[in-house]
Amino acid sequence: MKASLFLFLFALEIFSQQFHQLEISNEGKEITVVAFSKNGLTYMPVESFSDALQFKHKTNAASQRLEITFPEYVLIVRPRNSFVILRSKKEKTEKVLQFPVSTISLKNTIYLPLEYAQGILEKCIGGKITYKRVEEEAVKGEPKKIEEKEISAPELSAVSVSVSEKANGTLVKILSSKKVSKVTHTISGDIIKITFPDVSLDEKKLDKTFQTGLVKTVKAINTENGSNLSLSLRKNYSAYEFIEEVPGKEFLVTIHNKKFAAISGLKKEKWNFDVIVLDAGHGGKDYGAIGINNTVEKEINLAIALKVGKLINENLTDVKVVYTRKDDHFVELYKRGKIANENNGKLFISIHCNAAPKKKRDPNGFEVYLLRPGRTEEAIGIAERENKVIEYEDDPTRYQKLTDENFILVSMAHSASMKYSEKFADMVHRQFKQNLALTPRGVKQAGFYVLVGASMPSVLIETGYVSNPQDASFIKSEKGQLQLARSIVSAIKSFKSYYDKVIDSE
Repeated sequence: MKASLFLFLFALEIFSQQFHQLEISNEGKEITVVAFSKNGLTYMPVESFSDALQFKHKTNAASQRLEITFPEYVLIVRPRNSFVILRSKKEKTEKVLQFPVSTISLKNTIYLPLEYAQGILEKCIGGKITYKRVEEEAVKGEPKKIEEKEISAPELSAVSVSVSEKANGTLVKILSSKKVSKVTHTISGDIIKITFPDVSLDEKKLDKTFQTGLVKTVKAINTENGSNLSLSLRKNYSAYEFIEEVPGKEFLVTIHNKKFAAISGLKKEKWNFDVIVLDAGHGGKDYGAIGINNTVEKEINLAIALKVGKLINENLTDVKVVYTRKDDHFVELYKRGKIANENNGKLFISIHCNAAPKKKRDPNGFEVYLLRPGRTEEAIGIAERENKVIEYEDDPTRYQKLTDENFILVSMAHSASMKYSEKFADMVHRQFKQNLALTPRGVKQAGFYVLVGASMPSVLIETGYVSNPQDASFIKSEKGQLQLARSIVSAIKSFKSYYDKVIDSE
């Protein structure tokens, strides 16, 4: 019944339109097309018009966008849409024009309302046009006015680009007013190209040149299938990262400065794997999380750290162990990184326990974290809980500028060691998974203040949940702590072997 009703209405729509021959004249040239009238307006098939005057046109099947190329302009129209785009080849600008009515699509052909499109077509072909139904007098005079708009029509994405130069690199922020899907990025030579499918950009507005910094130019180029945003870089960059901060709407490009990334230029003896820094989280007046059966996080963290240190001394005699604390006293977060740097640490391991909010007992298992902005609400929540220790510090305002965006910039300074951090995190996770009766929860990333200051490969390990009865029992026991320590040391041995090979090859 629904199908029959649809066909009836469609047929009614077709027959309510009066098809007729339309004769169009331009500077002595005359063409005839099959047009139709509806609600007092004449609708002309735009493809037939361009074919008759021998102007090239092409259709994007995915977006249903029709582009007609004239000597000085490109006209872009879409079916059932009141907006058209007029692109000037000479001035390299775009205007969005809006008809009072939409275009019509019949049998895959787009029809323009001629009374309103006449002025645009005259501009495109560079001369006046007149038109008449066959056996009628030609229609002359000025075409009807239509509304001009800036680049903000529904089929366009109003994109803005800002470039911020920092001491350790460059942050490029790209904001889109509408959600864009399937954005891709590549680099070739010194040019990063970001592709936005089925989106047109304001080329004139976005094109910029910078006299200083890592980014030389930003250039927007509209293509048949969408648009590209090209970032031309100067030679003193080392690498870049593309981060989709808000899906489809906010994108960040971090461009790393060479002077913060090249460890290969340093003396190899400085990079001998000879110092490990063990950081027992919390301590003193900072108890950390309190869990089942009065399980205290700071005590478990210290017990595991001391066991790891003892095993390193027994099994890796050429490696020195440095502790941020060896007993129950409070150490400010920034000082932990300072201790690691002053002792020329080659690996920084911060040991913690996890806890579920409001003493929920369900969450369990271990996690390994890297320093980067949190990508999930859970990771951000865990980082916020661990970072609360600054409340006990004399000057907690020192951390005020460590927003998510600035964590990205901090991670740029860590870019030289990030691949090592990722490698070690994976090794720890693999050892825990193989050797422990704890649930593996993966390698994750979040903005832990304690990792910010350590200028070396660094990870934060959440060994288990003090809020979960099984986890708490395991990590509180001597046997469980020893198993955790042995797994960490096994990962350190594997990492040392990998690290030494990489450094020797550079």
